[in-house]
Amino acid sequence: MKKPDRFPYETSRWSPAQPDQAKRWSEELDTQSPQNVRNRLVQTGAGSAGAVTIGTTEMTIGFAEDWLAWHDRKREASEDKPHRKHWLDWFLGAVTVTSLGFAFFTSVLYQRDDIRVVIGEALKVTRDKGGLVLAEDQNFTFINSGNRQALISEIYAELVLITDPKTGCDGRFAKSIVLNPTQIVIKPGDISPVHAKVVQRYPWERDKDGLLFRQAKEEQNDSYIVCLQLYVTTPDSASSRSVQRLYLVSPNDDQSKDFFDRNTPLKVIQRTHWGFG
Repeated sequence: MKKPDRFPYETSRWSPAQPDQAKRWSEELDTQSPQNVRNRLVQTGAGSAGAVTIGTTEMTIGFAEDWLAWHDRKREASEDKPHRKHWLDWFLGAVTVTSLGFAFFTSVLYQRDDIRVVIGEALKVTRDKGGLVLAEDQNFTFINSGNRQALISEIYAELVLITDPKTGCDGRFAKSIVLNPTQIVIKPGDISPVHAKVVQRYPWERDKDGLLFRQAKEEQNDSYIVCLQLYVTTPDSASSRSVQRLYLVSPNDDQSKDFFDRNTPLKVIQRTHWGFG
């Protein structure tokens, strides 16, 4: 509820019973300065119920005291506004500076590379026709959750022969799965699909179902690991290599398995640092 701009004489305890008379008292006081009314009240020794003449009108002292108190409160509120405005201006300025500083921090000083890839069924190798079968068309989806752009410069895979239980993607006996994707630049926040084809190269030969690696009878009980290698270029790194195990290919397809969760993107590169690069 908005406060009245005039003295609310109706609420004064010392207001007379007749509203018109209270209004006249208030109007008489409004013709005086608050200092004059204060001086006049100082000159009287009576209590609030006593009478005092201000201007040409006699009224109760309590009524005049209430009018003066109302004026004092109004003056104090008016004087406090510039201070509140100054504080608000300072606060808004501080918020603006903080926001700009945070934006500078996240976009310039705090540099984050975060590239991930969704594999789906890409590079899935199965057994058929006395050998291993691989689709010629391969699809990947790259996600850039960092704040800098990145270049996927090469996508490469290997079929690694398992010679002992400790064999990993660095195994000595590996057959290449060469892909010919176009290099792709991923901007911050982008999700980019990439289509690639497997290059027909030894030991792979074209077959109506894709590409076939024909195995000798003695090789058909071998197990393999399918490994993915990605090369990523960032503003301050010529080439970062990421190696991921994707599948175990067993002589029996029922024993083959994935090394990754198909519902979760694989991490390619994740790092943060300070700088202006």
